[in-house]
Amino acid sequence: MFGEKLKARREEKGLSQDDVADFFGENFSRQAVSKWERDGGYPEVEKLLVLAAKLDISLDALFEDELNYLKKKQPDDFLKKYPGLLAGLQVFIDNLEKI
Repeated sequence: MFGEKLKARREEKGLSQDDVADFFGENFSRQAVSKWERDGGYPEVEKLLVLAAKLDISLDALFEDELNYLKKKQPDDFLKKYPGLLAGLQVFIDNLEKI
């Protein structure tokens, strides 16, 4: 998940949560970084871009698990939403073969 990837990358770079908080200025706390690492929320887009640049990691890599989950989940949701679609397509294909 995002939080695990963020924490792992921060540790690979030898940075503390305070160091990461410093990316965003004096008024930013390490508690926010801790929250992200515990998957308690996500940073705003601007902060994501800063994190990716400063930690030298792509957003794709940070969100790899979430993206994979969505790719796997969407077909199932689609079939649940339209249960007769598959059967209808099969009937259509069978009829095309008769033409």
